[in-house]
Amino acid sequence: MRLVRGLLAAMFRLSPLLILLGLGLSGCGNDSITDSPPIAQDTALTVDDFETATSCQSCHPDQFEQWSGSMHAYALKDPTFAALREIGQSAYINALDGACIQCHSIVARETGALPWGPYDFDALPPQVQEGVGCDVCHVVSGIRSLSNADLIFSPGATKFGTIPDPVPNVAHESEFNSLYSSSEYCGSCHDLVTGDGLQLEAVFREWRAGGFAVTGKTCNDCHMPAYQGSATPGGPVRTLHDHSMVGADLALIPFPNQARQHQLVTDMLRSALTVEADVPLTVAAGDTIDLQVRLINDLTGHNVPSGVPFIRQMWIAIEIMDGTNLIYTTGDLDANGDLKDENSAFAERDEDLFNAQGTMFRADSVKTGLTWEARYLDNPSIVAGETRPVDYRIPIPPGATGPLRVELKLRFRSFPHYVIRGLGQDALLPIPIIDMWEDSRTVAIL
Repeated sequence: MRLVRGLLAAMFRLSPLLILLGLGLSGCGNDSITDSPPIAQDTALTVDDFETATSCQSCHPDQFEQWSGSMHAYALKDPTFAALREIGQSAYINALDGACIQCHSIVARETGALPWGPYDFDALPPQVQEGVGCDVCHVVSGIRSLSNADLIFSPGATKFGTIPDPVPNVAHESEFNSLYSSSEYCGSCHDLVTGDGLQLEAVFREWRAGGFAVTGKTCNDCHMPAYQGSATPGGPVRTLHDHSMVGADLALIPFPNQARQHQLVTDMLRSALTVEADVPLTVAAGDTIDLQVRLINDLTGHNVPSGVPFIRQMWIAIEIMDGTNLIYTTGDLDANGDLKDENSAFAERDEDLFNAQGTMFRADSVKTGLTWEARYLDNPSIVAGETRPVDYRIPIPPGATGPLRVELKLRFRSFPHYVIRGLGQDALLPIPIIDMWEDSRTVAIL
């Protein structure tokens, strides 16, 4: 057993994604909601208390279609989730169910429907398989605290939403709830806090501290944009919200609406930052190019990247060509598809690499991938309102003839390859890379 735990611990350190498992060994945050008393207490709930998403499809086909390709629908089907849960439970008996499923299947957490240990996905109730389904979101009646999915559920005949004058129908009662228009509603799930108070995911707090909170712009404005349409076929035209719930993640297995979701994620990432580059027009052979890239977070209401910053990779790639000769590169990948940093399996290191991926540390300042060891997070993501200059001093070979072609990119992917390999999920590779920005310049040789 000691050997098994040692091997697992080593694997955890190789794979920062595994730190998500540590949430099961720590408590929730305590940022309580006091000005919006809950309607009901969600005690002794069963799976049958929740409707399936497919039962909503006939009356809300557009919303169902949007949701079906979303990360909410993908949550329990995600193979990285299954791999994480299996590895974690092998090392920490009975300790990790709550942490894993509190986001990946809230119905399972509320009802105990997902057994500890191995399980047959196809045998699970559809309400559990659906991850974060329609009824999970539309029966939230209150928030206990703004972290770790600490919501109050009131499943039953009444469904809550943002429509102030819902049309009566025979399927269910409909009730306007102002909570559904608030960022707090989203933040309660999308902030993760350990029992030691370490904010592993702080999207809501980033928004509230210095993001779009000052403008009144909410999470919904960007992640569930408004459009004009009918909530049900033949219903009145009104303001609705897109249920694709686009963010930074992509499904890594065949999944509904995959091409559309990829385009939505690409569009969002390409509008996340303003990027500027200063590149000189001329340089002397044997001299250096002083080049600066500025990452300006004036378009996003929270940090970029956000969510789980210890996994997200956002890096600058620069390539300089002298004719057909590559004379400089940074941000390129090794043979495994990894950046050439300390996580690469190869010896070569990219000394100029800028990568906004975060790192966790223990109390003794040693890097760790285990949340129960972590005491602080080095998070180099770009804060809302910040301008981050990244400077390069690039030597030009004495024999360069020019003109030089300078290719610049800001690149993003949701998972590093070494994490996926550490999970034994090589079949998911390669992880898609999205270019958030790109530019090309020409530099003459004097």
